[in-house]
Amino acid sequence: MLYKVRCRPAFAALFVTLNPGESITVKAGSIVSLDTGISLKTQVFGSWPLTLLRKCFGGELLSVDQLSNSTDEPLTVVLGHSIMGDITPLDLSQGSICLQPGVYLAHTSGVRVQNHWAGLSSWLAGDGLWKVKLKGKGRVFIGGYGGIIKKMVYGNFVVTQGNLLAHSPKLRLKYRREEESVNIVVRAAKTKNQRSQGNLIYCQSRNLQGLIDYLRSLA
Repeated sequence: MLYKVRCRPAFAALFVTLNPGESITVKAGSIVSLDTGISLKTQVFGSWPLTLLRKCFGGELLSVDQLSNSTDEPLTVVLGHSIMGDITPLDLSQGSICLQPGVYLAHTSGVRVQNHWAGLSSWLAGDGLWKVKLKGKGRVFIGGYGGIIKKMVYGNFVVTQGNLLAHSPKLRLKYRREEESVNIVVRAAKTKNQRSQGNLIYCQSRNLQGLIDYLRSLA
């Protein structure tokens, strides 16, 4: 499977070329265009019980579309995220990843969808009790508002709630309410010798709540 992110950074689009027999799972409503010959099948985003649990207590997707190439020649599909900004691939060979609500765009075959317990503090802050956890062999594509920043966290790190996109499930998140926002304290996991182990997080350079507040100020 070949892929390329074009039209970056403000209005990124994901171009995926499916070779014969290949497939990709995408967020419903994310398809910009596709070659004739690509078949589409709607399915639940994981197993039914886990998907319903995540939908009710996490606000995540209920269904996704599986696109398959059953022809004998390469075919292309173009995907776009629901908000303007960038798109980036995540390689799961570096470990599993947890996604914030609304971040997911697509994943390749070999990726397994699971639930990750986020905690009561996450639910009270509006991020839900459960998050999407993706693991296995393959790639996951996520979208963000503005640019996407990849960072390795070794100690404590603070990020605004609306700017966090994805994180390693090994990281511990503590939600802390400030005067006008909610900050997330990200704490790296420690090894047996009490040294902090580096774990990945992904952030977006812009915050949707900031855009909403700006539009309200114009009214």
